[in-house]
Amino acid sequence: MLVEVSQGDRIALHIDEPEFANVQTPTVLLVHGLTGCHAAPYMIRFAHYFLSLGYRVCRMDMRGFGAAWAHSQNLSHAGRSDDCLVAMSTLAANTTGDLFAVGVSLGGNQLLRGIGRIGAGLDPQPSWMSRLSGVAAVCPPIDLKRCADNMDRRRMRLYNHYFIRALLRRPPKLVAQRADFQAIMRDRRPKTLRQLDEQFTAPLSGFDDALHYYRESSAIEQIGAIRTPTLIIASKDDPIVPYECFSQDTCALGNIARTDKLNILSPRAGGHVGFIGRDNRSWLESTIEMFFRTYLSFQTGSGSISSATGDP
Repeated sequence: MLVEVSQGDRIALHIDEPEFANVQTPTVLLVHGLTGCHAAPYMIRFAHYFLSLGYRVCRMDMRGFGAAWAHSQNLSHAGRSDDCLVAMSTLAANTTGDLFAVGVSLGGNQLLRGIGRIGAGLDPQPSWMSRLSGVAAVCPPIDLKRCADNMDRRRMRLYNHYFIRALLRRPPKLVAQRADFQAIMRDRRPKTLRQLDEQFTAPLSGFDDALHYYRESSAIEQIGAIRTPTLIIASKDDPIVPYECFSQDTCALGNIARTDKLNILSPRAGGHVGFIGRDNRSWLESTIEMFFRTYLSFQTGSGSISSATGDP
């Protein structure tokens, strides 16, 4: 399903129904990270798990990714929280049950920023907000400048190369046709994500520069206004998103009381979206679903997922 968002762009929603689903069946939105899509292994894993427990599952493709690749004239970025809200509105329009959302990495920042802006009164409160029963963000880059500083280190050279190569190898079809994009592509290629944001993300998305993009798009400024039960999972050994983003001593998040509205789980190990247990399996799904179940009002059943690469 293609859904229109701002600037005439479209995102894609891939919806799987559990057996015996009805309008009261709880629904969970899954939002991928940078360079990912609905068919990323972790998205499939999450979808299988939640569907097997009776949740309706929606895997979202950001602008320019997955099934939305040919339908976006603009880039997706960390501040596109409005796209997540449009996805939630679309799901809410045809259901009456509990709503949940899981964002991974960049998608986590988008979700936190979106519900935080609503809580702060910066965006209007949608009619479905009272049904949003739980949100989870896995390794979200909530402080983009701090993350960029981390990626500037020499030891992060291979990570920078991986992300930049993946993003520029196959840019969104309509973005690649833009004259300003083509002009930037003739310049020297960026070597770090900060340079990528300075050369591409900021100017193509209406920001003055990378610092302006980081300031406007980081979720850290809105997290204190979140009113929905929220779980953040952040590893202390994450090479991409430094734990200092979440440390009580080093950032604004430390001034926010840990309550039933904001819970932070910080294991010693897990890397960036790893979190593999002693049995060689990821414990993310079960931990997040256990958190959601605390706020679940509807008894779930079971189901099976459709093809991961099916048409939108």
